[in-house]
This record gives sequence, structure tokens and C-alpha cells, in this order.
Amino acid sequence: MTEVAQPGIARTLIKTAAMVALTVGLMATLRYSAHVAYLVDHIAGTRLWSTLYSVTGASDAEARERVIVIGVAVACFLLALPIVQVGEWAIDRLRARRASAGR
Repeated sequence: MTEVAQPGIARTLIKTAAMVALTVGLMATLRYSAHVAYLVDHIAGTRLWSTLYSVTGASDAEARERVIVIGVAVACFLLALPIVQVGEWAIDRLRARRASAGR
């Protein structure tokens, strides 16, 4: 069985910073993209979100807005995760290709 090298602290910090930056970037599209804002408004008006409002006890507009922001943050994080993973895979593959070409 082959041993897989453990990622270093620097790599973990870089991936964490990339996750945070990408999540914030995706959340910023809500502010600057009318299409994305419309989509979020549409989703927030569905029956699923109405159920979520009642489950979380969001009875007034401020509480509902808080639930929407939490949902947007979670959705953006879940979108950022595979993007960062694919980026890491691509960088690893590029490094391996350069290392094998340099031999």
C-alpha cells in the first residue's frame, strides 16, 4: 500500500484563504448581478423556504432576511468547495507534468 503525503500547513492555509475569498466573491455576485438577485428572490419565495422560515421561527422580515443570508452563504460555500478542489487537482497535475518533463 502506498502512503499519501499529508498536505502541509501552508497548503491548508492557502486552500482556506481560497475558500473564503471565493465564497465572498460568489456572495458579492448577489449584490452586483441583477440576474443572481432575481434568482435568489425567486427561490426565497418558494414553499420550501416558507417551510424553512417556520422551522427556524423567522416570523418577521428581519428574521427571514437573516435566514436568506445564511442560505446564500451556505450555497456559496458549497459552490466554492468543488471549484477549489478542481483548482487544487489542476495545480497538482500541472506540477506533476512539469516534474516529469524536467527529468
